Amino acid sequence: MSTSSSRAADAHFSDTWLTLREPVDHRARDAQLTHAADHWLTQRASASPSATLVDLGCGSGSNLRYLAPRLHAPQRWRLVDHDPSLLEHARSRCDTLASAAGEPVQLTVHEATLAQALDEALTGADLVTASALFDLVSAEWIDALAARCRELGCAVLFTLSVDGEIHFQDSAGKTLEDGDDRFVFDTLAAHQQRDKGAGEALGTLAPTYLKQAFLRHGYHLREAPSPWRLGRETWPLIDALMAGWRTALLEQAPAQATRIENWYRARLSALDAGRLMLTLGHRDLLALPPESPPGMSFDTSFETSQDRPA
Repeated sequence: MSTSSSRAADAHFSDTWLTLREPVDHRARDAQLTHAADHWLTQRASASPSATLVDLGCGSGSNLRYLAPRLHAPQRWRLVDHDPSLLEHARSRCDTLASAAGEPVQLTVHEATLAQALDEALTGADLVTASALFDLVSAEWIDALAARCRELGCAVLFTLSVDGEIHFQDSAGKTLEDGDDRFVFDTLAAHQQRDKGAGEALGTLAPTYLKQAFLRHGYHLREAPSPWRLGRETWPLIDALMAGWRTALLEQAPAQATRIENWYRARLSALDAGRLMLTLGHRDLLALPPESPPGMSFDTSFETSQDRPA
C-alpha cells in the first residue's frame, strides 16, 4: 500500500489515497498471473470445501475486490492490517462479494502488525496475497515470510511492487529526463530504503529480493510488469503522488529544497496541462510451491530454482 513518502510499514494510509489508486492499480495488474493463480487455486481447493486466502496489509480491501470475482474456487478470505479503521472499511465494502462462480465470499478481518502476521494470520493459507507492500519491509522480513509460506505449502501472489522505473513522456511518447529528474529519482530511491519500522526497507530492490527468496525455497515463479501510466485523466492521483514525493524529497535532501521545489512546480504544471504523462514501474509475482501438480508449476513459462545462474 506504499507511496514514496515517509510512511512506516505499519503506518496509517488514508482511505482517500487508497481510493485514488485503486482503479489505476486494477488496470495495471497482470491478468495472466491472476488467471494462473485461479487455475492453481481451483485445483488446490478441489479436495476441500473452500480455499483460504490471506491478504497482508489489506488496507481498505482493494486487492480482495480485484481478485475475488476473478477466482472460481469457493473462498474464505482473511484480511490482515494493523489499522482497525481500514479493516472496518474493507469489511463494509467487501461483504457482498462473490467468486467468479457466483458463490458468496466468506470474510474475516485480523488486526495485526506485519511481524505478528507471520505467526498468527497465515495459518491454513492456500494463497497469500499482498499489493504495493514490499518496498516498505526488510530483507529479513521477506526471508521469514518465504520460509513460513514454504512451511505451509501455500502459493503467493504479490502485486504492484515498485521497481524504480520512473519516466516522464511528452505527447509524442518521447521519454524526457534531465539532471533534475535523475537527482529526484535517485533521492526517492534512497528515501525508500530508510528504516520505516520493519528494519531497513528494501525500496525498489524488493521485487528482485522477493523473487530470490522464494526461489531459495524451491518455488516456481512467474513475474510480469504492472506499470502505472498516469495522464491528465488521473489528475487527483498524480497530484497526491507528486505531493508525497515532494515530502519525501525534502526529508531526504533538505539542503536541496530550492532545487526540489523548482522541479516539483515545473513537472506538476506540465502534468496538469496535459503536456506530460508519467509512468511508474511495478512488478507482479506469482510463486507456486514445489509440490504443485504437473502442468501447473512445471510449465516452461515458470522459472524454477534450476534456472538461476550459478
